Amino acid sequence: MIDYQKPAIGEEKSAIDDKKSAVDMIKSAIEQQKYNEPSKANILKVYDEIEKNQIIGTKEIKEILDCSPSTARAVMTKLRDMKVVKAVNGKGKGKYVFIE
Repeated sequence: MIDYQKPAIGEEKSAIDDKKSAVDMIKSAIEQQKYNEPSKANILKVYDEIEKNQIIGTKEIKEILDCSPSTARAVMTKLRDMKVVKAVNGKGKGKYVFIE
């Protein structure tokens, strides 16, 4: 018999709090920028779709937003400018992960 252990209530809440604080950090970074509303919405959509520690590039952004390559590059540039992503070494040029 396999014993599945549920995380303690405190541990579960901590993980939820960590996720909320990361989302709040992203949202506050976006609000501080002078981007138009569609740009802000695109950035949030990308953030919501990307899993923790997932490596992203313009190809993934293009797929998430179903947009042109130039729009995907613009969103990636904005993410870099806001300093909410960091470059990943060894996975090719233009690959990033969200900073926790």
